Amino acid sequence: MKKVIIIIVPFFLAISISNFSVASDLEERKLAWIEVGKDAVRARLKDADSAKFRNAYFNYATLEGSRIPVSCGEVNAKNSFGGYSGFARYVSAGENLTFLESDVADFGVVWARLCE
Repeated sequence: MKKVIIIIVPFFLAISISNFSVASDLEERKLAWIEVGKDAVRARLKDADSAKFRNAYFNYATLEGSRIPVSCGEVNAKNSFGGYSGFARYVSAGENLTFLESDVADFGVVWARLCE
């Protein structure tokens, strides 16, 4: 009986460590996707260096049966006059699919569909 326990315990420890590694890798990829979204937002701003982000998070949006990774959050940056314009929401599904709240007339619908 002791031999069975000695063999089983390392086996379950190995499975637990493996699952932690997978979860850890997934979290790293989510954090990386958030950074990709922030970079895409910065590329659209007049003063990218002034960008301040808050409430940034990763989400899987479901569109037409497909899960799409998106980064959602809020950004505040300097405008043409050199003043901060206030925090505004953004949605980014990659470099070419990034929308600022000021870009889309019905942004609330986009936000609800992709970020909630």
